[in-house]
Amino acid sequence: MDPRLAQLLQQTSLYGTLAKFYEHIDPEKHIYFYRKHLMYEMQLVKLYWSLHNTME
Repeated sequence: MDPRLAQLLQQTSLYGTLAKFYEHIDPEKHIYFYRKHLMYEMQLVKLYWSLHNTME
C-alpha cells in the first residue's frame, strides 16, 4: 500500500472518530473535526483514484 494512502486513511479515521465522539457533547468541536474529516476524506478519494488509474 502506498504510504500516502495509509496516512490519509489514518487521518480520515481519526478525525471521523473525534467528530462522532463530540457530536452530542460539543457541537463546535464536532463541526471542527467533521470538517477535518471531510478534507482528509476528499484527499484520500482523490489519491486512491489517481493510484488506481495509474495501475490500469
